[in-house]
Amino acid sequence: MRMSATALLRTIALSTAMTTSAANAEETPADTIYINGNIYTVNAEQPWVEAVAIRGGVFIEVSDNESVAKLRGAKTRVIDLDNQFAMPGIIDTHIHPSLLMAKRSYCALPGTFHEPSERQIMDALEQCIEDYPADKPWFIAQGYTTPAMSSETLTRKVLDTLIPDRPAWIEDESGHNAWFNTKAMELAGVDKSFQDTPEEFFSRTNDGELAGVAFEGAMNPFLDVLPEFKTEDLKVAFARLLDEANSKGITSFGDAYVFENDLQAWHELNTEDKINAHAVMYLKGNLGTAELTPVSDLLGYYDKYDLPGHPGVKLGMGGAIESYSEALVDGYQDSTKSARPIIDADAFAAYIKELDDAGFQVKVHAIGDGTVRATLDGYEQVIKASGSNKQRHHIDHCSLVHPDDFKRFVELDVTCTIWPPLNAPVAYNVNYIKPAIKPETWNRMYANRDMYDAGIKLTNHTDAPAAVLWPWWGMEAALTRGFPGQPEKGSMHKQQALTVKELIEIYTINSAWSLHLEKTTGSIEVGKSADMIVLNHNLFEIDPTSVHQTKVKTTLFAGNVVYQAEPGKESK
Repeated sequence: MRMSATALLRTIALSTAMTTSAANAEETPADTIYINGNIYTVNAEQPWVEAVAIRGGVFIEVSDNESVAKLRGAKTRVIDLDNQFAMPGIIDTHIHPSLLMAKRSYCALPGTFHEPSERQIMDALEQCIEDYPADKPWFIAQGYTTPAMSSETLTRKVLDTLIPDRPAWIEDESGHNAWFNTKAMELAGVDKSFQDTPEEFFSRTNDGELAGVAFEGAMNPFLDVLPEFKTEDLKVAFARLLDEANSKGITSFGDAYVFENDLQAWHELNTEDKINAHAVMYLKGNLGTAELTPVSDLLGYYDKYDLPGHPGVKLGMGGAIESYSEALVDGYQDSTKSARPIIDADAFAAYIKELDDAGFQVKVHAIGDGTVRATLDGYEQVIKASGSNKQRHHIDHCSLVHPDDFKRFVELDVTCTIWPPLNAPVAYNVNYIKPAIKPETWNRMYANRDMYDAGIKLTNHTDAPAAVLWPWWGMEAALTRGFPGQPEKGSMHKQQALTVKELIEIYTINSAWSLHLEKTTGSIEVGKSADMIVLNHNLFEIDPTSVHQTKVKTTLFAGNVVYQAEPGKESK
């Protein structure tokens, strides 16, 4: 397995810059210096500074105005921060450019965080249908929130009426179920004889016919016949999400489901140096079923393509609580509902070992505490046998973790990637998750404070565009446990709130560690990549209920301005 050419060049540049900055910083001027700032570094030994100097894409001085001024040369740009707050770039360990963005290219429907009504979703869909390119063989869309839709609407009959001329496939915002019409069903080759299981199933009419929604693994026959997106289309779709990420202050990310058809697009973006962020690709290990991608295939992809970041693989061990496809330790409120982990315990542990031996880091989707426990069981076998979690295998979402498993996370050095946007009392939580589970289980949902205090290393993700790519909305939700901008909605499990300092660490250095990037980014320190964001206010000084109003004024990635809301104030 080889390091990509771009990644190798960046590693050499960083190493050279670190050596140069230490040896002859005063002899070689900085490219750019930022002065007069309130800069929070996330470095415990030097948490606040007023100035930084950058050369060759890395910080060469992080201190005070006087020290940084010594590195000013005739061609050095000097930016006066004028007491503005700055901090390291945000790291989102789990977004979905590959899984979802191309499907949103021509129709992105409003989801959970817009709290839409069914009528609003349908109005948006009807407008999409009117505007959709006539030359596309399929109608493909993404983004509606399933809980807002009635079973009477989510049918083939309704979609056949709206889209009678071509197959239609509309994924909900989570990517765990999709609405289809009859033409799509016929092309996928499925009918009422399909054998439903807890891991792959359809909505049904009273006589057993497929009603119009495919859940989890039942989506795969449709995905197999969807037209492949061309590389150029994928590059545009991926870049669109990454541009938005830069505008929100994100300078590092993990793509949490990369498929074979996506690899050429990422290869080209990487070799063309058009990924304005540190990136890690998590290749598909499975999707909704227990069928696993051979490790030899995964190794072959890394040999064939120049992909950024530490080699990674994504596995799904569960689905979603609202569709009863996540295993729960104490079961569902409806005792007739149950679920088991998608991958058999022995097969999961064996596959993790094979991936671990091959040098892959594993990211597992697990929401329910039963699914989380099964994932830990598999990890434990491999980590204890090897002596450490050297690849930093981790669990994403982990919205519900049984307290009996807290200690295991710590002992195994497994991170839990929390989901800050869902720490608010959104309708998805209150109206759909809460009724599905037992009261005592509900009281343990999103237990960030308990997990943090137990010593579990928490990291950050949005799951965008399945949820909004808006780190500040999520940060406020995790800080106040209220609904940002709508205090009348009350709060949810307020005792689980975290502090600003804790959340910034979760959003930066902890997440950098999870992506094997902590020596490169995640804090503002000499020798690290110059990834820094300038905000419209100091997060430590504002009212917590104003955090969602945070605006990014400037985003720096490797010393380059990749987003700027307004020109920086240059000193003469």
